Amino acid sequence: MIIYKELVKKYINILTKENISNYARSRNIILTDQEAKIIYDFIKTYYNDLLEKNTYVFKYLKLKLNPNIYNKAIELYDEYSNKY
Repeated sequence: MIIYKELVKKYINILTKENISNYARSRNIILTDQEAKIIYDFIKTYYNDLLEKNTYVFKYLKLKLNPNIYNKAIELYDEYSNKY
């Protein structure tokens, strides 16, 4: 798990808002520039919590995104957190 966390940390350092928008689009989720920025800021701030499965931090995201986008973000988190 330590190696996995280090790999994620390295990726987070190079993550861009465009990466987020492109990934969302590949999953048929269309984000506004503002939504991509909100998700980008959230990931950059809380990725350690997310890696530790501390999902309480999603309350911050819920306050800023429309419910549809928020629910899709939760679905993706659940999908990937169950894999790793």
